[in-house]
Amino acid sequence: MNLLTICQDILKETKSSYIPSLIIGNTDDVAIQIYQTIKVSIIELSRTYQWQELQKEHTFASVVSQAEYNLPSDFDRMINDTFWNKDQQWNLIGPITSENWRILKDSTVSSANIREYYRIRNNQVIIHEVPSVIENYVYEYISKNIVKSVGNVAQTEFLSDTDVSIIDPYILRLDATWRWLKNNGRAFKDEQNIAKEAITERIGINGSRAKIFYPSKDIINAQISAFKPIVYA
Repeated sequence: MNLLTICQDILKETKSSYIPSLIIGNTDDVAIQIYQTIKVSIIELSRTYQWQELQKEHTFASVVSQAEYNLPSDFDRMINDTFWNKDQQWNLIGPITSENWRILKDSTVSSANIREYYRIRNNQVIIHEVPSVIENYVYEYISKNIVKSVGNVAQTEFLSDTDVSIIDPYILRLDATWRWLKNNGRAFKDEQNIAKEAITERIGINGSRAKIFYPSKDIINAQISAFKPIVYA
């Protein structure tokens, strides 16, 4: 479903007297309002969950004596606990709050220099301590490109009637339906509940479910055998 078909489906379902043949560039009030509804809906959905369709990975190499590194151009938000120093094989601690960052940078208390910290500020990721050697880093993030063109070009918004949502278009249609009804002063609670249930179901299976790992008895026994208690003289 592209932008045009989603809008037409919503208007047909809600028994609109006008079904536009185009959305982008249409000056009719119905076309303008349904387009605005779709834009609000897809942004709200993109912020609801870390959809696997929007997850991306960014890698970069540090520069000696440089702490600040630009975020990817499509960066929306970091996925927590994914920022790693690949050479040291440890994760960076953060994102650090502004208050704790000042403690790290300005306090006379030593940070021990055995781990790295980071914060995001001014569209850059900042590392502490300042790198003294070249090392490789990686983190995952959510892209703000939530739409793609018919030519598969990622975009931040709908620019053409043939553009499609990167997020499941079915839940986009359901979510936009109740918003459209509400904006027009009509009953919308039933449609809102249907949309919520569909979104919840999609969240439950998006990217698959994590599998709980249960170690075997052999693994547990091997760990017990390897444990050597401290003996005090």
